[in-house]
Amino acid sequence: MRVMPANSCGWFWHSLARETGRLGHLYSPRGQRGPWPWFPYALDNGAFSCWEPKDNTFDDARWESTERQWNHLVTWAQSAPLKPLWAIVPDVPGNAERTFDRWTRFASALGDIPAALAVQDGMTPADVKALKVQPAVIAVGGSTEWKWLTVEAWAQNFPRVHLLRCNSPARLYELEAMGVESCDGTGWCRGNRKQTSGLEEWARSKAQPVSYPLWPHVCRAPRNPLQETFA
Repeated sequence: MRVMPANSCGWFWHSLARETGRLGHLYSPRGQRGPWPWFPYALDNGAFSCWEPKDNTFDDARWESTERQWNHLVTWAQSAPLKPLWAIVPDVPGNAERTFDRWTRFASALGDIPAALAVQDGMTPADVKALKVQPAVIAVGGSTEWKWLTVEAWAQNFPRVHLLRCNSPARLYELEAMGVESCDGTGWCRGNRKQTSGLEEWARSKAQPVSYPLWPHVCRAPRNPLQETFA
């Protein structure tokens, strides 16, 4: 399994990625950087920032600007020398019907990038298997309770499953036992040493070091998040 600690590009993370082969990146619109061969990456769509979980509302006006940034992210990835593992097609968190509508609209925009469907509360594996265009990856999202209650069922029904928003070291072992391919989280680098050390312990438990040369890659983020930088 691979963990994608969002926006973590310090030397600690580069070193841990190279020494264990167990880390990656999930880039949101405007957050792309690198890419680096020891950091396999995937693309988020930014829709989560438009969602208010407390009352399950979605800010469509905010999404209009986010969609433009997402299109830029996809173009960046399509032009990059290292291609993404997959990309999450725009969704509406907490709304299964609207997410299916967006899947139909946006899935083809990714070209040859494998498309991931962010499944939401109320969706079932049978619903997804009935889609005319099948996702390459299932990204389990939705509400926190629903996500943890259903992730094992998704892993049993689909070969490639990613869990969104996981920041618990103990959960990493559970997800790996289920056969989940990857997960992401923003909490791994917020100063909680128990979280960071727990992730490091998990990563080193089954380390598979990578041997990519550092040259010609640079280990820093661009000053301008929209700047096109290539390895």
